[in-house]
Amino acid sequence: MSETSVRPINKEILGMEGTDNLVTQIIPAINVINTANFRAGDSTNLFTFSVAPGKTGRLGIFAAKKHEVERAVMILLPQNTKPDGILICITHGFAQAAAALSKLGWDNPLSPEAVKFALLKHIVNRWGAQMLASRKNLALVYILRSKGAKELGPFASDGEFFMEVIKKIAELTNNAFSYGKAEAFTFSSGIYDFNKFIVPVAKYLPINAVYAIDPVHSLNIINPSGGMRKQYASGTSGPIVAGFEPMGLDRWQNEDRYQMDKNDKFMYLHNHCMPMYCLHLGLETT
Repeated sequence: MSETSVRPINKEILGMEGTDNLVTQIIPAINVINTANFRAGDSTNLFTFSVAPGKTGRLGIFAAKKHEVERAVMILLPQNTKPDGILICITHGFAQAAAALSKLGWDNPLSPEAVKFALLKHIVNRWGAQMLASRKNLALVYILRSKGAKELGPFASDGEFFMEVIKKIAELTNNAFSYGKAEAFTFSSGIYDFNKFIVPVAKYLPINAVYAIDPVHSLNIINPSGGMRKQYASGTSGPIVAGFEPMGLDRWQNEDRYQMDKNDKFMYLHNHCMPMYCLHLGLETT
């Protein structure tokens, strides 16, 4: 793996280096589904909600390179504890939003504008907030896609490279997290890349649980380690079939935006409810 290099880029992106290459990151309060009132598999069970208070985390941004191909990797940790595993995020495909992302320079894997966009939208306000609100003590690992046939670059199907990067990030953060086990999730069109990515990763790292959040065509998520699978479908991105938790419109009647947004089912369910609530639900119920 001599062609692998990892370096911190907090200063390039955020203007500060931090301690052990980690900077303080404020995470807002979010609404979460009450698991006490949740009945799995019951499409008539209405969700109820509560507020998870805001948190403070530790954030590190790194550039990972194999040969001449680079990708940015962000990691989010709890403020005061050492995570005992990692939570790998494979987002939806970015090509579908190419027009908007081009303005952020996403053809440059280390574009500060693209990195900060993903940091705010996906980590601070979505996936990172749900992870920190859960009972699990994990470190979020977020691979930033970049323009190209393989948006994940060298991470696309190289488990050895992924593990080398994780080990080097651990060293660069003064061993701020453990990585002997993992959980992983994907959303929407990310299922295509996820299933190609996770198989080689599992050769080096046991995958305890995987989460599929409204995958296109209700494609099944792979867990090559044989661990737990949680699959959630709204019915807007594919049928709600056996093996998927039904997350149709009727269950969301108590959600804050239901009355205002329910008439556009795809935008409301697929683009709002599913990415904003399902990861936390999965983490809390495994």
